[in-house]
Amino acid sequence: MVKHALRAAAAASIAAALTGCSSLGIDFTDEKVQYESSTSRAPLEIPPDLDQVTRNDRYSIPTRPQIVSANAEAAKAQQEAAARGDGPSEVLPQTEIAKVVREGSVRYVHVAQPPEKVWPLLQDFWGTVGLVVKSQDSTTGVMQTEWAENKANLPKDIIRATIGKAIDFVYDTGTRDQYRARMERADDGTTNIYITHRQMVEVLKGPQEDSTIWQPGPSDPELEAVMLTKLAQQLEQEFNPSAKPQEQVAVDQLEAVRYQPMSEVINGADGKPEAVVISEPFDRAWRRVGVALDRAGFEVADRDRSQGLFMIRYLDPDYEQQKKSEQGFFTNLFSKTKAVEPVEYRLRLSPEGDKTRVTVLSADGRADETGVAPRILTLIGEQTR
Repeated sequence: MVKHALRAAAAASIAAALTGCSSLGIDFTDEKVQYESSTSRAPLEIPPDLDQVTRNDRYSIPTRPQIVSANAEAAKAQQEAAARGDGPSEVLPQTEIAKVVREGSVRYVHVAQPPEKVWPLLQDFWGTVGLVVKSQDSTTGVMQTEWAENKANLPKDIIRATIGKAIDFVYDTGTRDQYRARMERADDGTTNIYITHRQMVEVLKGPQEDSTIWQPGPSDPELEAVMLTKLAQQLEQEFNPSAKPQEQVAVDQLEAVRYQPMSEVINGADGKPEAVVISEPFDRAWRRVGVALDRAGFEVADRDRSQGLFMIRYLDPDYEQQKKSEQGFFTNLFSKTKAVEPVEYRLRLSPEGDKTRVTVLSADGRADETGVAPRILTLIGEQTR
């Protein structure tokens, strides 16, 4: 985004010096994701509340950096051939072992295998889509990728075709994506996998707009759906290698549905949010809230489904500023300001017939005294709609 005019001029000058474009093998695909590692011009400094997954090597299952299954390689080669038009391609091939399940606006992959078998394959999956795993914790079933640029968003023109790969700095989308995968063990021993997307957007700053900063952007449910579909197809190849492609469309997996709000923020007598009511029974609301917490960047310290509880840690900006101001003028002036630790809250889900009520309490189960509960409920309401 910085100095677009200079980049365009540089691109045009270099393109003018190149000849024989037809011999370069111009090839663009319709892939929605084309990630590759890249360095940004402005430092990609992520706010602490957007990067909560802590790496814990003591409990992490070792990765398999040099081991890629033959089935995964075959699936990847088949996808690449289909993108080039070298052979017939299926539209959302039907799967048996790993299925994309859709409940309202929430999608996840249900795998008829235990988490212990799925975890190493999930590690391998990110490399096949051009992403690198940044952190992982097998005890919580959470895996997070590095921030990466989606090259599929770049313009598909003659200039990029001739010099884009040779001088990559000329082209930049001004966005970076990150994915978080979370595995849950189902009651029958199978596995549910949720994938959430985050985005950072580069914006201009300064009086002359001569520098840039990175700010959080909106999550993209469509990219989440694409990743879930790719993951399901790859897991199917791993666990069901004898499955033969079928020329049919799995419309029920990603069919478009009319949008209807699934949650409502309920205000109290003081006009502030006191609860979120989700128009779904407890089982579905539990999944929806779990995805909402991932999307909003909350740190989930613990969860107890039998009690309907999520234990989260959250540092509200206004609360943080208040605590720093309470440290005193001279403390702030002559010594380093002490860091304010995130506060632990208890999220309670209470079934109410075919609906579920979500409330926020303090860590000990009492009424919140920090004044942050209404903001947490607002965020949960936005992400569960």
